[in-house]
Amino acid sequence: MRSSTQIDREAFELDQRSRPLRSPLPTWSRTFTMTLGVLRGTLEANKNSLRRARLLTDKAATPVPLRVKLSKIYIPRRKDVLPEGMAEKDAEGAIKAEWVDWEPIKNDKSAADRVILYVHGGAYFICSRKTHRGITYRLAKYAKARLLAIDYRLAPEATFPVPLSDVLSAYLFLIDPPPHTGAPKYRPEQITFMGDSAGGGLALSAILWLRDNGRQFPMPGAAALMSPWMDLTHSMPSWRLNNPYDYLPDGSNDPKYINPERSHYYVSHNSFLDHPLVSPLYAKENPNRPLPPMIIQCGDAEKLRDEIITFVEEKFPTSAIQLELYEDQVHVFQMFASLESISKLGLRRFGEWILGVTSQYAKERAPRVEHNVLRILNRKGHPVSVVKNALDIVEEARRILIGRGQWSGDKKFGKPKLSRGESAFVVNPEYVQYDEEVAEELDKLAIAGGQVQSK
Repeated sequence: MRSSTQIDREAFELDQRSRPLRSPLPTWSRTFTMTLGVLRGTLEANKNSLRRARLLTDKAATPVPLRVKLSKIYIPRRKDVLPEGMAEKDAEGAIKAEWVDWEPIKNDKSAADRVILYVHGGAYFICSRKTHRGITYRLAKYAKARLLAIDYRLAPEATFPVPLSDVLSAYLFLIDPPPHTGAPKYRPEQITFMGDSAGGGLALSAILWLRDNGRQFPMPGAAALMSPWMDLTHSMPSWRLNNPYDYLPDGSNDPKYINPERSHYYVSHNSFLDHPLVSPLYAKENPNRPLPPMIIQCGDAEKLRDEIITFVEEKFPTSAIQLELYEDQVHVFQMFASLESISKLGLRRFGEWILGVTSQYAKERAPRVEHNVLRILNRKGHPVSVVKNALDIVEEARRILIGRGQWSGDKKFGKPKLSRGESAFVVNPEYVQYDEEVAEELDKLAIAGGQVQSK
C-alpha cells in the first residue's frame, strides 16, 4: 500500500505520457469540455478570414455586475516613446481606454492605492477592452485596485512596434498625465502591468523596452501575466504536444495578409519573429537592470506552456518571478471564471499577489518575491506544490514528440512539426451529452451587451 506522502507526490507530478491522445482531460467538467469544443470550432472555422474573425468580436461586450463602474477615457499618444521603426506621425491621436472600478470612487479623477494597466489578448488582431471585462472587473475586485484597460491599435493595420508604443503611452499617462486632463498621477510602484496571451506578451515587451531604452522612465512596480505569448516562432514542444487539448489554432492562412514571408498579422516580415520585443523568449536577463517582481500563470495543458517555462527558468533564472502551472488547464483559463472554480482561483491569486506586493511598496519596503514554480491541482481544495525542475517538463515533451515522429530537425534545437493536418478539437459524445443543463450554462457565458446582476 502506498503512503499518503507517495500519493501526494505522485498527484503533483505531470505525467505527460499517460495523457489521452485527444480531449477531454480527466479533470474537465462536461460544461467545460463542451465550451472548449465550441470555442475551438469557432476559431478554426474563422482563422483563414480576418474579416469573419473580427465580426465575432468587434461589437462584443462581456456583461459585468451592476456595481461595476466603467468610465471611458481617451489617452493621448506620446511622441517621446518611439520604439525603433516608428516615426512621430505614428504616435498621433489618442488611445481608447476605460477605467474599471469595483469599489465606489468619488469621481474619475480620484487616485487609488494601486492601479492595474491591462492589455487584452486576441493574437494582436482581434478583441478589445470590452471583450475582456469578465476578467478585468474581477481583477479590480480581487486586487482592490482601479484598472485601466486600453484598446491598443490592432494588426495587420498596425504592426510591430506600433501597439508597443500605445502601451508605453498608457503607462506614461499614469505616471505623468498631461496637466489639461486632470487625471490622477501615480507612482510607478503603485502600477502593475497585466495582460493575457498577446496582451501579456505586449505588456512584457513594454517592460523590456523600458529596461533597455527608457532609462529616463522608471519601471512599473510589478507585472502579472496570464499565458503570455512569448514565442511567435512556435519553437517549443508544447505547441505541438498540447494541440489536442488547447483551443488555439496554429495560425491564420488569410491569403490577403499571410504568405511565405509573413506568417503572422503582427509582423510585416518573418525576420521580426525572433525579435526580443516581438518574442520575449529571445530576451536576455540583465542583472544590472532587473525586471520588476512578476507573477505568471499558465495551464499545463496549453500550447504556450513550454515557452513560458523556458523564459522563467532558462532565460531569467535569477529574476523575481513566480510561475504557476494549473493542472489540465488551457490557454487563458481564467476567462472561464463563471464556470470553473480553478479559473476563479487563478484570478483571486493574482489579486492577492498584487495586494501583497503593492502593500510592501506602500510601507517603503522592497517586495520579496521568490523565484519559483508552483503547480496547482484541479481538484478539491486546489492543493499547491513546488516544482523543483520545471525544465524537465519541456525536455520530456520534446522526447515524446521525437518518439512520435512529430519533431523536425536537430533533437535539441529543432522544432515541433506543425499540426495543421490534425482534426479539429471535437467533443466526445460518449463523454458529454448535450442537455438542457449544459445549454443553460453555455448561455450564461454568451457574449452580450449590457450588464448582469451581481451575486
